[in-house]
Amino acid sequence: MKQKATIALFIVTIIWGCTFLWLKRALDSADSVSASQTNVVSTLFVTLRFGLTLPIFLYFTPSIRKNLSDYRSWYDGSILAFFMLGGFVFQMMGLEGISPAVSAFLTSLYVIFTALILAYLAGRFQSKSLLFGVILATFGAGYIQGPPELHYDIAEWLTILCAIMFAGHIIFTDIITKRVDPMTVTFTSIAISTLMALFLLNYFMFVNNSQINIYSMIMKVDFLVPLLLSSFFGTFVALSLVNYYQKYIDPVRAAILYALEPVWATIFAVGTGVTDFNFWLLIGGSCLLIGNLIAELGNQRVSE
Repeated sequence: MKQKATIALFIVTIIWGCTFLWLKRALDSADSVSASQTNVVSTLFVTLRFGLTLPIFLYFTPSIRKNLSDYRSWYDGSILAFFMLGGFVFQMMGLEGISPAVSAFLTSLYVIFTALILAYLAGRFQSKSLLFGVILATFGAGYIQGPPELHYDIAEWLTILCAIMFAGHIIFTDIITKRVDPMTVTFTSIAISTLMALFLLNYFMFVNNSQINIYSMIMKVDFLVPLLLSSFFGTFVALSLVNYYQKYIDPVRAAILYALEPVWATIFAVGTGVTDFNFWLLIGGSCLLIGNLIAELGNQRVSE
């Protein structure tokens, strides 16, 4: 089952790598009607992305309906929603004041945070190979678009909070999906995330005095298609795989695997002409792959 879980989470990183391009395409298409209100448009996209996933879940996984009356699924779902949406929001707010390269580097710190939190709780780090894999994966994910220029301002600290939230999501996913039905808690976490995102959307629209015509924006093909792709693949498929399979492998190992996400995002961006190829892609990607191999081989040795 560990091998299946590794493959499943590897597929998740490819899907999440695509979501970067989908979101960028949606934001670019919204420029003409958004008055450059990135927070509002991004939150609208996230709200709709989560909301559209709910009927998909009920259609493809009708068995979860019998578990929706269990308060534990909603309680645990609220925990996952808090960390998941919190990570998105802090990352989005941080991007207002920093470059994508700095954001990628600081967000990748969730790999280290996951390892440090679990090491603190256990009173020791699991293995030297895993530690080395964590360091290589963090470096690779952070430097895949080039060396980040840090200034330690509020935008960077917000992105660090984003990394902590994503680390918390990984850790609590491991805990929660072992005690409740993973598909049910996936649904409840997305449902609660939708409500929280809707609240934030109204807040941002009020603060920014937004005059965005939401209907005309959604009807734009370049906004609607990425939204539907992100909803089905980026949320329904990806989170289902995460919540079903992550419990079968170590959370730190999962965090190192997830760090492959920016590799795919950069490869797809280069392939579609969104960004130019540079040697940092080779350096960062190589470090990530080597880090994953070291962590995997170390895990196999420990299990033996």
